[in-house]
Amino acid sequence: MTWPEYGPWTIAGFVALGLLTLALWGHAWGQRRRGIPGLRFPARFRVEGVSPGWRARLVHLPLALRLLALLALFGALLRPQLTSAETAEVEGIDIVVAFDLSGSMNAVDISDEDLVKMQNAGREPENRFVIARRVIRDFIESRQYDRVSLVAFGKEAFLMFPLTLDYGVMLRIVDRLELGDIDGSATAIGNALAMSMARLKDSDAKTRLVILLTDGDDNGSNVSPKEMARAMGEKGIHVFPILVGVEGQSREPTNMVDFVTGHRLFKKAEYPINPALLEEIAKTTDGQFFRASDQESLEKDFRTIIDRFEKSRVVDYAAAEKTEIFHWFLAAGLALLLLEVALSQTVLRRFP
Repeated sequence: MTWPEYGPWTIAGFVALGLLTLALWGHAWGQRRRGIPGLRFPARFRVEGVSPGWRARLVHLPLALRLLALLALFGALLRPQLTSAETAEVEGIDIVVAFDLSGSMNAVDISDEDLVKMQNAGREPENRFVIARRVIRDFIESRQYDRVSLVAFGKEAFLMFPLTLDYGVMLRIVDRLELGDIDGSATAIGNALAMSMARLKDSDAKTRLVILLTDGDDNGSNVSPKEMARAMGEKGIHVFPILVGVEGQSREPTNMVDFVTGHRLFKKAEYPINPALLEEIAKTTDGQFFRASDQESLEKDFRTIIDRFEKSRVVDYAAAEKTEIFHWFLAAGLALLLLEVALSQTVLRRFP
């Protein structure tokens, strides 16, 4: 059992309360030792030699219960906690997910036949961004001991959250991500790799890896993706590029609606991709290149990446589990007070 840290004035108050409790106990004990009666008899000889009954023997029980109640309430104010360990040692790996938020992630990968069926059923197809965001969210929810960081990139790369085990915060940030949050007019893969390496440079994990999720070619980096891959390979950081979307023509939603069917219109679009660059990045960093055309294959790629690695040990203070138990002391104190009042007003009442 541990106790939270308190300021000097709080500690002084607790000490004063403890001293007051001890003083009351000492006063009651002194009265008992001096034998001060509660009621004097005019003819003392009539009661001399009479053994006290059980009520007389328990005459100080209410006071003892009150003092014990004060001690229990004093313990509740200290807010005791049960903790599994001062520092939680957990097994895991450090992972940075580099998520492409460029404009091409608005594309929809679906055939004409499937598009018609879906719209006739009253549904709209999901774009690459929505599918990828859902897979990332499911991936975070499946983690227990792996520290995860998220880097979003388009024309520039931005850190969404650093390496952490606080999955609740991660999920809230991922849920709020939208296309257009950053400038998506270009795809800066080199910048994304640089930002990811910066997140992992101080990591003490045995295994460090980057999952690079993109659907396009590098066309806006300030640093060369190949140079960054070589630097990451030298530091033992593995990069796993995943090229999302189908090869060739895809569809991009428009703001126009078919006047006959009332369905949204999609225009055909083709975006440049560079699988050779992603393959070279994977090879240079001892990673692996994947292609994902739908949600199912993307989920499979994430599982394959994680299953490849042996888990290493990481220490994170935030993972220590603490359980508040002050309510146990509070309940005990209130119960003792109720018992003291009940006894002092009934069977152990000192005066008729």
